[in-house]
Amino acid sequence: MIIAELSTFPIGEGTSLSKYVKAAIKALIDSGVKVIPGAMSTVIEAETLDEIFKATKMAHEAILKMGAKRVATSLRIDDRRDVEATAEKKLRAIK
Repeated sequence: MIIAELSTFPIGEGTSLSKYVKAAIKALIDSGVKVIPGAMSTVIEAETLDEIFKATKMAHEAILKMGAKRVATSLRIDDRRDVEATAEKKLRAIK
């Protein structure tokens, strides 16, 4: 499983961005990846990098479709191949 941390938001659309974040999260869910929303970013899990990139693009495009003229997207990927990794397992390891 590949774990990624995603943050995507419009620039220049005011101070409250929750409607854009909701649209991005909906796009992620619709893409089929596992979605774990957080206060500052969203963790996604998928079997392949292609799925991660497709989901990220869908979230990015969802914000543009709402009329935003500029979108910033940050993606950080943890692709561990020696064990089956999940966000839940990573959290259990630090408890």
